[in-house]
Amino acid sequence: MTGTSSGPKAGNPDSNEVLDWTKPGPGTWNLDASHYKADCSRMAQRAIIHGMAEGIEQGFDLVGAPLRRLQPAFVNGNFYTRLVPLLGSDRDLPPPPSPVIWLMTRLHRRFRERAKLARKAMDNRIWMDELARWENEHRPYLERSSAALTEVDVAGLDDAGLAAHIDETFLLVLEGTTLHFRLHISDLGPIGLLLVKGRALGLDNVSVMAAMAGSSPATSAPKVALQRIGDAARGVAGADTTFTSLDQVRAASEEAATLLDEFLAVYGHRLTTGYDLQELTLVELPDLLLLAINTVPDRSADAIDADAVAAGNAALDALLAEIPESEHEAFRQLVADARALYGLRDENGPLTYQWPAGLLRRAMLEAGRRLTAAGRLPTEAHVFDLDLEELTGLLTGETEPSLAELERRMAERRKWATHTAPPVLGLVAEDPPLWTMPGALAELMDVVLTVLDLIETQDRTSSLEGIGIGTEAMVGRARVVTDELDALARMEPGDVLIAPFTVPTY
Repeated sequence: MTGTSSGPKAGNPDSNEVLDWTKPGPGTWNLDASHYKADCSRMAQRAIIHGMAEGIEQGFDLVGAPLRRLQPAFVNGNFYTRLVPLLGSDRDLPPPPSPVIWLMTRLHRRFRERAKLARKAMDNRIWMDELARWENEHRPYLERSSAALTEVDVAGLDDAGLAAHIDETFLLVLEGTTLHFRLHISDLGPIGLLLVKGRALGLDNVSVMAAMAGSSPATSAPKVALQRIGDAARGVAGADTTFTSLDQVRAASEEAATLLDEFLAVYGHRLTTGYDLQELTLVELPDLLLLAINTVPDRSADAIDADAVAAGNAALDALLAEIPESEHEAFRQLVADARALYGLRDENGPLTYQWPAGLLRRAMLEAGRRLTAAGRLPTEAHVFDLDLEELTGLLTGETEPSLAELERRMAERRKWATHTAPPVLGLVAEDPPLWTMPGALAELMDVVLTVLDLIETQDRTSSLEGIGIGTEAMVGRARVVTDELDALARMEPGDVLIAPFTVPTY
């Protein structure tokens, strides 16, 4: 990846303090500002470091990518990643000249094996096998496991039982995070292939992505469920009723109470305002639920979804009209695969990470209350400065870390959050020319670089640029999500959400 190099130290312009920004290992490290703030909790860091490295490596091995993994690391609380090459990953050497890369990718055993695997994976559209495994194995397992943990009354557990529950929940978070990144190779791969093909045919990315409209039921399912709750409650309480509490919704009718409890059991404990364990779950945002329930839609969710499907099909027809007819069949197949995996992309995060992580947050908050009352934490918020073994150890009688150490950790996290992190750690790393790689390896490398370039461009932009998710122009009050809780709590119908990124839980 390309980028500007940074010196080893950078400071806060409002203070004289300087931080050491030494890179965490060989190679070039790029800042990822979209997932975590600089005061990220310890256990969230542990989950992403394990899950991203392992999951991406599994995915690259599956498709035969000419890369080893995407390696994560935290530097002064900021999240960085590095693309790790297939060979020479433990050395900090300049890349070899292009002719050497050309020769190595054709003669070295590992590259020849990868080339064969990549060709087989692409010819057999291996991402469809991953989709089938998701639907038949992974998704049922995750839903079943998270539902079972949701039913646990954490407040009713003794300290040893709560420690065991935290261990079990964190294990599911690790499993889910690893699967999350493995699946990203397949749920983003077909989209990347489509974008690469579109670029070769002279199509712009926004027009190509418009053909994805209506292909993700995961984004509309909560909306449909909330509409049904509102309809059931207003059907008894009256069409003009504005509910002021969830208890009032439950009291409106037995059907509304049942639908609300079923909704909260499935969606309530998912992280909603971000990915860190310090972020809020939906049950912690009752005003947002009430707003959704009180909003009477002009049209049914089914009608809105039907319009989205129609818009996606119209966008595809417009794209086909711009390319040679000889390309139509192959392009339709790429769109069909991208659409099929697009739904998996939107189901992926909420089920692999956001639900298990939200349940871990619930258990950590209960532990924080107990440990603070017992004098083992300075405040409940300090629970996020503990690693897994430290947290369960304090619950079962250990005395470390000390109150002073926890105060130091929180102060350090808050200090990091006041500094501006360099966008790149290390020297400029030029992308290897695609012509140096044979056949399928070049195709896969093009997909990887295309997807990462889009993500990093969104992360690093300092101007008011972005990608709209609507189907028409609209004028409204902008709600800029720099503080997720504040912005989401103040949003009203007609407002325009502006955020560094969005997730299906929004």
